[in-house]
Amino acid sequence: MKLNLCCASFCHVNRYRWFLTCFSLFCCTLLISVASFAADGKTGPPAKQQVIILPFTVEIPGSYSYLKHGLASTLASRLSARAGVAAVAQGSISEQMALTLKEGNHAAFGQLLRQSGAQHVIIGSLAPKNNQFELTCYVFSQSGTQPPRQFIQSFTIVDDAMQAVDELAWDISGTLFNKPRPEIRDAAKQTTDMATFQTAHPERAYREGRYAGMTTGLEAGGLFTLANTLRSRALPVQAMDINAGDLDGDGKDEVVLLTTDSLVIYRYDDNQFRMLATVNLPNHIRYHSVTLGDFNKNGLQEIYISGSNGDMPDATAMEWNGKRITTLFEHARWYLRTMASPGEAPVLLGQRSLADDLGGGGIFEMHLDAQNTLNEGQRLNIPKGLSVFDFVLADLDGSGNKVVVAINSQNRLQLYDTAGSVRWTSPDTFGASNNFFGTLTSANNAASSEKEPAWIRTRIVVADLDGDHINDILVGRNRLETVPFMPNLRYFAGSSLAAFKWDRFSLTRLWESKKIPGYIANYQVLHADPGSTEYAVLFAEAETSYPFIFWQSASTYLNSYTLQINLQGSNQSIWDSQDLPSSEEQ
Repeated sequence: MKLNLCCASFCHVNRYRWFLTCFSLFCCTLLISVASFAADGKTGPPAKQQVIILPFTVEIPGSYSYLKHGLASTLASRLSARAGVAAVAQGSISEQMALTLKEGNHAAFGQLLRQSGAQHVIIGSLAPKNNQFELTCYVFSQSGTQPPRQFIQSFTIVDDAMQAVDELAWDISGTLFNKPRPEIRDAAKQTTDMATFQTAHPERAYREGRYAGMTTGLEAGGLFTLANTLRSRALPVQAMDINAGDLDGDGKDEVVLLTTDSLVIYRYDDNQFRMLATVNLPNHIRYHSVTLGDFNKNGLQEIYISGSNGDMPDATAMEWNGKRITTLFEHARWYLRTMASPGEAPVLLGQRSLADDLGGGGIFEMHLDAQNTLNEGQRLNIPKGLSVFDFVLADLDGSGNKVVVAINSQNRLQLYDTAGSVRWTSPDTFGASNNFFGTLTSANNAASSEKEPAWIRTRIVVADLDGDHINDILVGRNRLETVPFMPNLRYFAGSSLAAFKWDRFSLTRLWESKKIPGYIANYQVLHADPGSTEYAVLFAEAETSYPFIFWQSASTYLNSYTLQINLQGSNQSIWDSQDLPSSEEQ
């Protein structure tokens, strides 16, 4: 009897365990099926792309304020119907975004944009131009690797504004969302109805056409050959500046990268960038520049970091001995940078304040003693209005006489004679950057008072770039674009580097690198000893062409171009670099 009871109990327990096992397997199978169903996207149609359209800026006289929202709403409805997107033009968030953008408060704008969940932002304006009216739209997309797209329609009477919006909607739908107009209208009717409309910006088309065929001086058989290029992996930082030199006196160059909140030291060898050290920096300071020079005469190059703390200059000096970083001084009330030419001792320059309507802005030669005390020296005799980052003093013709080479407020390269008069001005723009004096808070205050931020120029490098023992210069060329009705918003449509030499009456181009889509933060020349036949150009490239990071995290790439000088080659100024030897870090 006991045996039977035990067997029955045993069978009952086994049946219960079997039931639990089967139930568990059923639940797991159900969960896996649900997960697979969700992963396969079978829960519903794919989400539409989100587009937010800000109220238009209307700059025409008369009672046309209703067009501010009317144009935006019409464009939103047309895009929603034609491009299959979720376009929104009404609501408090679009009003707030327009206000913060006009004030230049990009931090607040970026926060509102992320909250909106939009992948595209459209800002537009209606303004008179050349006895007509011009409707302009800029489309900023979340993929910051491409510059904003500009769309324009021109017409003769205000009543045609809505028809112009209709045309803009088709242009945007076809160009950005691959939903073009379904059929082409009759050519005769189009000529009659829309003869005054245009979709290309004539001035920009002229510029693009002018530069489209520009070649660069590195063609086969020419004076220069681009022997190798190296691009690092993406670094998750926003680069403010870059420089290079032998920091610890061991005969090998280090690369110094300045970011928004850190200083990072790399060694460039074996065709790769290897990180050696990093130090955190205060993130409330906006950093402008990192430059090098041994002014305390201890055999180690100081690292000078210059920035703005609010409206005040803020400078720090450090040293790297190959093992650790030491701070020599910090929070000095100077904008500091070093200036160097081949074969000459570097000079440390300082500026306490920028020039304004009341004067000021003096630039001084600075000194650092053995106790690492910073001292003010004599004032430099340079043209008024230049900041400490805008110029170099260099002998460009081998005569021993130094001249001022500068980038002015219009981003034109200029050369001054010894009397201080402008001797030559470039027809093209150089040195434009997205960096400025002051922090975001002080820049916003300047924006609200309708004062444009004081922009900083990229570096002018002095080096022998053609092997003739005479100094040349290297400058950057970020293609600056501005939004006329949003004066504090700028972006860059690609960038390149260009080398120039002085030839009696002007600076002539030796070579120019191939245009890249990214933004070049800054650059330096390595191993360009006088008469050398090979040197490297180092630069930091930002992935996004936007001046501020609206959507995604920042990314920076370190690049090195190795150039060879063919002393037997012909000295031409035109090149084609479509096929370049290159490598990329993994």
